Amino acid sequence: MKKYLLLLLPLCLLLSGCGHSEREAVQDYYASIRTAQAEAQIMVHLDTDDRTFTVSAAYDRQRGTTTTILEPAEELQLLYDGSVWAAGDGGNLSAANAVQLALYAAGQGFVTREGTDKIGTLEYLLLTCEATDGAGETYACTLWVQPESFAPYAAELSREGKVLLTVTFTQFTCQTEENTEESA
Repeated sequence: MKKYLLLLLPLCLLLSGCGHSEREAVQDYYASIRTAQAEAQIMVHLDTDDRTFTVSAAYDRQRGTTTTILEPAEELQLLYDGSVWAAGDGGNLSAANAVQLALYAAGQGFVTREGTDKIGTLEYLLLTCEATDGAGETYACTLWVQPESFAPYAAELSREGKVLLTVTFTQFTCQTEENTEESA
């Protein structure tokens, strides 16, 4: 029995080492993003149907996010009394701020789940984070990131267990606090 305990001691020391976990590394990466450019396909899940938008988002931690609708080319209205776009049932969760809220949750949210997930033939790191939006409402963001670069692959934004938005990133570049530009 003593031999087994002696063999387990080095293993315990390795497991309790000072190294950064992948979860901490992903959150540190997203917390350090100063600016980002993203293109994404966003699916808004309504009670009646799903609506898909292709957007370009320019994120700036100091100035906020500007989202441009690339598709569909139809005219949309921006409403102010409680809803951002007419294409959403999620309160403050909308296609207009989905990229910003995903980046915020990944860097500042409370991690409730972490692991890996295989999509097709590729393996991604997965984090589910709870965060609070600007209106004080809690939401969850599940984010799939590339294991080498931590660039986002996809995100799901939900409230009270109901997925309201699905984001698939088609392009992503950012500048972190270390003044490096990265693209994926």
